[in-house]
Amino acid sequence: MTADNINPIRSSMSQLAQELGAQSVMLTDRAGMVLVEVGSADGLPMMTVLPLLSMNFSTAAEVARQLREEEAQTLYIHDGSNYDLYCFDVLQRFLLVLVFNKRIANSKIGLVWVSAKRTIRELRDALDN
Repeated sequence: MTADNINPIRSSMSQLAQELGAQSVMLTDRAGMVLVEVGSADGLPMMTVLPLLSMNFSTAAEVARQLREEEAQTLYIHDGSNYDLYCFDVLQRFLLVLVFNKRIANSKIGLVWVSAKRTIRELRDALDN
């Protein structure tokens, strides 16, 4: 990530958060360190959760490699009683994490999927430049 691509990345993530009503949208590295955050996941143990998600995606990357899938999409979904969490792979280098507080906004998986795929394309373009 560079100073040149941070604004388009933040803009895409902000649009996604606003469109879906997400409490927080984060772009992390593969270790689970937050690089960009829109909104806030205050009160949630994200310092613990993000590395756990990262481990899950390391396994998914190996599955894709074994299946010879170059453009595979991996998605992790947590459908809880208080929070919904969606995590997508971006370029097998980053994770796009969406957090929904169910007391504020319910997520709809179809809309999340379509909107996140569009945002991932935008992030890929920004990150490749």
